[in-house]
Amino acid sequence: MPDVSTVDIDALVERSGELKRELLEFSRRPRYSRSFQAALAAADLGSLITDEDSLITVVDRFLLQHRLRNGRTVVEEFVAARPDLPEPELTMLLGWQDVVEGVFEVVRRERDAVVLENLVDELTYRARSNMGAAVLRRMPRRSFVVTRLVPVGGEWLISGTVGTFAARRRDAVYRFAAQEAMNDPELAFRNPTKLARAWELQRADRERFVRFFGSDLVVMAGDEFDDRMRAFREACRSEIAGDRPGPLPPLVSEYSPDDDAETVGVIYDEDDGLGFYVEFGLVEEVFADPALLRRRIHRQRVLDYLDDDTVPPHVFRRLAARNEERASAVFRKLLRRPGFDWARDGEELLRVRKPQAFDLPRRPSISVIPDRLVPYVSRPSFSAGRS
Repeated sequence: MPDVSTVDIDALVERSGELKRELLEFSRRPRYSRSFQAALAAADLGSLITDEDSLITVVDRFLLQHRLRNGRTVVEEFVAARPDLPEPELTMLLGWQDVVEGVFEVVRRERDAVVLENLVDELTYRARSNMGAAVLRRMPRRSFVVTRLVPVGGEWLISGTVGTFAARRRDAVYRFAAQEAMNDPELAFRNPTKLARAWELQRADRERFVRFFGSDLVVMAGDEFDDRMRAFREACRSEIAGDRPGPLPPLVSEYSPDDDAETVGVIYDEDDGLGFYVEFGLVEEVFADPALLRRRIHRQRVLDYLDDDTVPPHVFRRLAARNEERASAVFRKLLRRPGFDWARDGEELLRVRKPQAFDLPRRPSISVIPDRLVPYVSRPSFSAGRS
């Protein structure tokens, strides 16, 4: 990797526009068509499909961040197909996968760049544009910018669309930034202080959960879920309000089980945080009595849990830890693998069926909200903390 201090950033910024166009053309090859259509459908744009800015953002994410079936991104495949490019350009292209997407306040202009403060992670970014000086002229000091940034030679480059808002729109921008922070805790974690604070808040929140329910795993009747979680939320609010001055984000749960769910498993894991699992009772019954796999409803529910990326590996580890021999019997019957042994084969099975859980770094599920955004939280998530 080239030394950042020796890289000609001006040349890279100038070249980046042409490389982005080449990358876009590369992505239009027939072999990427199905993947792009899937990414477009997942974006759920609806009527916004006619909104050019929204479509550009979807395309930018597809180029730089979407994982293809082989585990690689389009930009990684583009780089592999272009060994003719100079090393600094190859490094820059691969670096574009490290996207900072957010809401920024303009701190100041610096000739050919603008210094931005991210409202969520509270870090500053010196950003450039390959779209001409006119883009930066639309960003006066104290205005706001909604955009995506990618690294370039130790600085940052605007990628995709740019939404600019005058300083007088502060309240609306803060409300939007608070919403984004609540919806995606990961946005704050580029700041190591925020990440450490989120782990601290999650540990405290989990301790409150265990004190209230007597365990970090609770199985509730579906029709009791709302009342029991509401009681827990209120207990949390009372405890937090006792030792923290100022406005508090209300603690609410965005999760609502299916109306016909008979049971819901609620697990507050040390690493993965708070999780809700519909019809957990059926799966729990199977691990207590593997013979229940003869029943279609039990068999299908365990298969659903095994194939669902939103069900983390720790759910199966917890169930298997109760009795490893019965767990082995479950998977022998379920997978028709007579020699399966949980102690020997369990982790390999989880890695194969839930690869994303092992590829991604562990992150807390707590949203860490900067103090200035707390009053603007309108639809927070269950786990919320102030930074």
